[in-house]
Amino acid sequence: MEKGDLTYQIIGCAMLVHRKLKRGFMEYVYCRALAIEFRKAGIPFEREVWLPIHYDNLRIAFRRCDFYIRNEAMLEVKAKSELSTADMAQAINTLEQLNVKTGLVINFGAESLQYKHVFNNKIRPESDFEDVTPEMVGETDEDMFESRHYLPGWLVDKMQRDKFKRKS
Repeated sequence: MEKGDLTYQIIGCAMLVHRKLKRGFMEYVYCRALAIEFRKAGIPFEREVWLPIHYDNLRIAFRRCDFYIRNEAMLEVKAKSELSTADMAQAINTLEQLNVKTGLVINFGAESLQYKHVFNNKIRPESDFEDVTPEMVGETDEDMFESRHYLPGWLVDKMQRDKFKRKS
C-alpha cells in the first residue's frame, strides 16, 4: 500500500470517520459517514451494490457489498468489538465469488480502527460468464435475478409500500 493508492485513500477516509464518531454506532452510520468522506476526497463509489456471484462460468446469484469503489475494490464495513477469522473468510469468499480483485474489511467497533486488506487470486475474465437459466438450477421463476430474491421480505414490502405512497 503506497500513499495515493486507492486502499490508502479509503483507509484515510475511514480514519477520519473513526476519529470523529469513535465507536458505538451501527454499521449504516459509519457507511453514511464514509460516503461523505469519499465524496470530499473525490473517490467514486457505489453503495449497497449487488454484485454477481459466479459458479463455474455461470452467474447464479447476486450479493450485496457495502461499497464498490472505482469499479475495482469492494469494501465491507463492520461495527464489532473485534474482527474474527469468520469475517475474513467471508470477505475472501465474497471477493472470489463476486470476481472482484481486491477488498478491504474495516471495523469501526474496536477501540482503534481495524482494517484488513484482502485479495482475490482467482480473478476470471468477465466475458467468460453467462446467466444461469431457471431450468439449470431447478427453478421455475423466469424472474430469478429480480432484486426481490435477494432482499429480506420486510424490505421488499417496505419498498412496495413506499412506491405506492409516491404514486398516491
